[in-house]
Amino acid sequence: MKHVIRLFLILLIISSCSSINSNIKNPLTGEKPTPGLFSRDSKKGISLNEILDFKNKNEINTNVNAYLWRASLNILSFAPLISTDALGGTIITDWYVNNKIKNERIKVTAFIKTAELKSNGISVKVHVQKFKDGSWSETFTNKELETKIENNILNEARNLRINSYK
Repeated sequence: MKHVIRLFLILLIISSCSSINSNIKNPLTGEKPTPGLFSRDSKKGISLNEILDFKNKNEINTNVNAYLWRASLNILSFAPLISTDALGGTIITDWYVNNKIKNERIKVTAFIKTAELKSNGISVKVHVQKFKDGSWSETFTNKELETKIENNILNEARNLRINSYK
């Protein structure tokens, strides 16, 4: 019984240390910040109301164009994927060795930058290494291959969009 009373007193003391109205007004603007889930100001972070808002569940808030995302996955499917982030728009492949070019391997990183389907909405980086003397060389980029992959992704995204209206 003593343990229960001690536990209750400790919980009472700890819970009295903070209060809901502990936010202080900004002396310059006079605004009182509303607390968020991961931030002291809900305008800068995620609020619990946004997460639990069941009214707008049909609306998906994305910063990534769905056609560019799907096209990027289709085009980069030749290599195993290490990481994909649909909300951030990042796709990273593992090192890939083409059977025709055995002394060279590539790693591709694609960044989808917009929610619109436009030519500057995607950026691709191709990292290349050459196999010499039993080890892989320093990594360098291949701009020509980056441009080819970007163009293939844009063409695939355009085709996906056209086919979605049929």
